[in-house]
Amino acid sequence: MSTIYLGRAVAPECTERVAAVKVIRHDLAQDARMIQMFMEEGKILALLSHPNILRTFEYGATGEQQFIAMELLLGRTLADTWEACVAKRLALRADMSAWVCARVADALQYAHDLTDPSGQPLGLVHRDVNPSNVFLTFDGRVVLFDFGLVNTRVKRAPSAAGIVKGKLPYLAPEQIMQFPIDRRADIFMLGTTLWELSTMRRLFKRDDDVATVKAVRSGPIPDPATILPGFPERLARVMKRALERNRDHRHATAQELARELDAFVGPAAGEMPDLVAGILDHLFPGERARQHGWLKRTSALAPDSRRSTLAPPAPLPTSSVRVVPPPPSRPRKT
Repeated sequence: MSTIYLGRAVAPECTERVAAVKVIRHDLAQDARMIQMFMEEGKILALLSHPNILRTFEYGATGEQQFIAMELLLGRTLADTWEACVAKRLALRADMSAWVCARVADALQYAHDLTDPSGQPLGLVHRDVNPSNVFLTFDGRVVLFDFGLVNTRVKRAPSAAGIVKGKLPYLAPEQIMQFPIDRRADIFMLGTTLWELSTMRRLFKRDDDVATVKAVRSGPIPDPATILPGFPERLARVMKRALERNRDHRHATAQELARELDAFVGPAAGEMPDLVAGILDHLFPGERARQHGWLKRTSALAPDSRRSTLAPPAPLPTSSVRVVPPPPSRPRKT
């Protein structure tokens, strides 16, 4: 629903000189529902302030053009990193995978606990937690982004019947069944992400959407030790709990999950930012210099160079929304 531009501050008092500016697509600029969704997203993003969540500087409209100005990050997504490892037949360290997911869990806990200005809980659920929405920066930060599908207690534009929002292989079973969801759906999605990072395998992804949906609902969840002999039993227990299909058996909060993961990582946590940065440099040689060079070239453009364009520094994630049939109605018990 949007296009991303690079924005530059021209006022000398601005401390943030550059930003990623999200602008509603021209062909949707007259769609009242899309405009409502876009501005609701900006309103929620403006409330989020956490080290592991993408910062939003401001949102609004200039004339008829809606925009959201966000922090510009240099690095690659977790999905890019995973795919590069698979291509090179490399594996991520178990403790690094746990640490990265613990930082995402920290971000989720903050979002889940968010309140409105009056102190009322927003009941926020990300509902699209997956490697494409986690960013690793060249200085070792882990950043969760894309809250465009967020669910809150505040009424938002409803989804059409039969629409399941989010990337299918990472959805929680209750999302597939279109049941009411809560924060525990995010925990299941993060559990799927952790399983895949730790094993370098896909968990629920199948050849087509229908098979993927069936796998999420009832497919096997292998013990990582059956794939990687000697896999840490402690980490396997954490993943098993996060991936319970009965949400009452999962971690009750993201904070609880983060604590278990941090306990597994232990003292090695201090070296993880440098390890993340080193892995990016190894997997994407020359990428750090290329992205910094891209940013330098954009800064050299004259302020009125509106017709000047540059390719983005890294591939952008694909759309997260997929259409699947609604579940069949259940027969009533007599």
